[in-house]
Amino acid sequence: MKSILLLSLPLALADGSQKPIGDAWALPRGLNPALSDKYRPSSSQTFNCLTQPQISLPISLLNDDFCDCPDGSDEPGTSACAHISSSVNPLPGFFCQNQGHVPAYIPFNRINDGICDYETCCDGSDEWMGVGGIKCPNRCEEIGKEARKAAEERRKLYESGIRSYKKLVEKAVFVKKEVEDKIVAVTGEIKRYEGLVEEKKAGLKKAEDEEKLKVDKLAATGDEGKSRHQKLLDYSKDKLSDHQEKLSKLFDEAQRLKEELDKTEKILKTFKEEYNPNFNDEGVKRAVNSWEDYLAAKATEDTLTGDYLAEVTGLMYESHRWEEYEPEDDDIAQDMYAIEAFLPPFLRTMVHEQLSSLRTSLVEYGLLAPRKPKQSAKSTGTVPPHIQKLTDDLTSTESNLSQKKSELTNLQNDLTKDYGPQSVFRSLKDVCTEAASGEYTYSFCHLGRATQKNREGGSTHLGDWTGFDRRYDDEIEQEVTVIKYEKGLRCWNGPERSAYVYLRCSAEEKILSVAETEKCVYKYVATSPAACGDIAAEGQEGIVTGEAKRQVN
Repeated sequence: MKSILLLSLPLALADGSQKPIGDAWALPRGLNPALSDKYRPSSSQTFNCLTQPQISLPISLLNDDFCDCPDGSDEPGTSACAHISSSVNPLPGFFCQNQGHVPAYIPFNRINDGICDYETCCDGSDEWMGVGGIKCPNRCEEIGKEARKAAEERRKLYESGIRSYKKLVEKAVFVKKEVEDKIVAVTGEIKRYEGLVEEKKAGLKKAEDEEKLKVDKLAATGDEGKSRHQKLLDYSKDKLSDHQEKLSKLFDEAQRLKEELDKTEKILKTFKEEYNPNFNDEGVKRAVNSWEDYLAAKATEDTLTGDYLAEVTGLMYESHRWEEYEPEDDDIAQDMYAIEAFLPPFLRTMVHEQLSSLRTSLVEYGLLAPRKPKQSAKSTGTVPPHIQKLTDDLTSTESNLSQKKSELTNLQNDLTKDYGPQSVFRSLKDVCTEAASGEYTYSFCHLGRATQKNREGGSTHLGDWTGFDRRYDDEIEQEVTVIKYEKGLRCWNGPERSAYVYLRCSAEEKILSVAETEKCVYKYVATSPAACGDIAAEGQEGIVTGEAKRQVN
């Protein structure tokens, strides 16, 4: 490297050409030292054009500010051949050594244009003629120091981004494993529900068969020729007889309890008569007072209880003239429950339950319509409640089975979905980023939706996530991952809106800029650790120095 740098020392004449000095020669101005062998003069002191070596020129014509070679290769340090297309000229431009910084090429048409192009040629060598008195001092040391500082910051940023990227990949593996585990669990639930469905189908069929046998049995007794009212009356007779029998048992139990109550009252009465009121015992006094209160209330209750017992006795032995009862359908339930009014309070609950059971049986036998839901006029049959319940249970289980199958399909589709390199975007699902740009606020959600919001709070749908792409980012001059959001709200008199997010490596999720590149087509430039996959694979050093390599090459 030292020998090349020594050869590049300024041994040129004022016109920029290079002359041999004894056995040594100077590298022509503007030439990359890597091409020195192609420009080393022959024994006859000539130079051959690079793409047309059959054309030989005296070495003195190099950098003489006149384009002698058809490909322009004889003027690496002047603008004489700037008119030649880059597809023809093998030289990419004027080579700036930029010692202390990174070397770079500058286009030939910018040589000696009176402008110091420090962003490319920090040593000022492109303005060697000093056109218009312009002098461009070498600032490579200063610029190089700043560039190295920025490169170090980028390196740290990339390292942080790579660490974040690796964490995202680890999380993506974990999330995928959760999906796989859930698939196993849901598959098991599906099998369980399939078994339940078959079990409930069998139970329903058995109940329907039993109901059919019951109906057939009733038909065999000749009841099928009777009217609904007659069937109801027959059934009510049996039920009332059953209730009278139960009332009789309750009456006997009440008599037994009354005898026990009489014994208890006799004991308490003796206690009151024999206790000494001069004995100062507050507990005994309270017991005596409570007993007196009980006797006062009992006088009234005895009368009521006696009346109730008389009524119950009458009910037990009352005979009914059933021919007088011809209720209309709408009055059946009301007449049934009206019997409760004849009972004492302590019997109403039991009788109400019995009457409710009676009503259920009447509905079951098709003699009374269920309360809810009301059947339409078109419906003439009545489904027994227990069969309806079995049917509802079966329907509910089948619905659960269908939901689980749908969930399984979604989970299986999730496993085959494209989540980007190493499925890294699986970890960022539904993570959203937004930033203000002009009069709007733009946002996008990974694997979700891109949106534009105005200051009044209105929102415009720019598109839903449709996948990934790889595109060239002109600003950083490299290919990057692009997230596609398409099929957004249609523009007025235009296409459907769409948005494309160009991602760059960084440790944070951030929108850098948004521009409408075409009508209703939006280009986001954003950063994300998910975009650090290329850097993680190639190594951050190569990426950080990539800009310098592009400038040289």
